[in-house]
Amino acid sequence: MNGPMIMMETFLYFAYGSNMLSSRLLVANSTARYKDIACLQDYRLDFCGYTPVWEASPATIVEASGSHVWGVMWELNISDIKHLDGQEEVHVGNYKPLTVSVTTVDGKIFNCRTYKMTIDPEDNVPLDKLPDHRRPSLIYLKTVIKGALEHDLPKKYIENLNSTRHNGQEFPIPIGFEGFSDTWN
Repeated sequence: MNGPMIMMETFLYFAYGSNMLSSRLLVANSTARYKDIACLQDYRLDFCGYTPVWEASPATIVEASGSHVWGVMWELNISDIKHLDGQEEVHVGNYKPLTVSVTTVDGKIFNCRTYKMTIDPEDNVPLDKLPDHRRPSLIYLKTVIKGALEHDLPKKYIENLNSTRHNGQEFPIPIGFEGFSDTWN
């Protein structure tokens, strides 16, 4: 394994949702620096719960043998943990931090901080068949896909993201995004 999760004054963070998009992550985490794309094995991407920021269900990861989730690995100053925790609504119990091992395209393994919802979806359904109460908003999904495209995640994974059933809602633009309106075009 390469490097511990916390290396002196920095840590590695694995983003699989809206924080894959650089402009989204940098709103509250100015020290974030792109490291690489990576794959989390034996988890699947899903959507559940509700966040008022996006007015819909946000992304989460769920343990699932044989599945995988692609995302972006960032390096941040340790001082940004409180910003990430706030962004992920840890203080109200929506998400919890955990350490996961991710693998880069060239086979290097890294321990990273990530976030998982404190509740799991009731059943495993394909993203293109999400029930109404588990759909992300269109603006959130566009943000996730834009981040995947920005960092050149595998084409097949992006196609799967594009197939995700959403609720059609494009607004409101989340706080801190007013200047990023071109992000979703």
